[in-house]
Amino acid sequence: MVEFAFVVVLLIALLYGIISYGLVLAAQSTITQAAADGARAGIVSSTGAGAATAAQNQASTDIGWMNKGACGPSTTVITCVATPEQCPSSATNTCLSVTVTYNYASSPLFPELPGFGVIMPSSLSSTNVLQLSTPTS
Repeated sequence: MVEFAFVVVLLIALLYGIISYGLVLAAQSTITQAAADGARAGIVSSTGAGAATAAQNQASTDIGWMNKGACGPSTTVITCVATPEQCPSSATNTCLSVTVTYNYASSPLFPELPGFGVIMPSSLSSTNVLQLSTPTS
């Protein structure tokens, strides 16, 4: 019984770690996909502010399964920021940069056990940049 008590604690901690990191990896994958989908939605909808709004709306839709509310530039848990900017590869083209950031420390997907906060990430983030304008010659 004593040996079982020691082993079961280790097994539960291992199972907790597998579930926690699985959810962290799923959240990171979702945030990466939300930034990519948001950028694609923004470049096909319109230009300027309309592109940024479409990108933020699409990113907010993608993160819906996490049940952390809608994302936007001023939210506290998950922020979605879409901004038109100069393309890194060419100064004559305009790109749409979409950044999605999840403050995991303030609102984790799975309750944290004492001491596990040290090894869990504090935030997850992804940025995607796509060309918004057509190339000029």
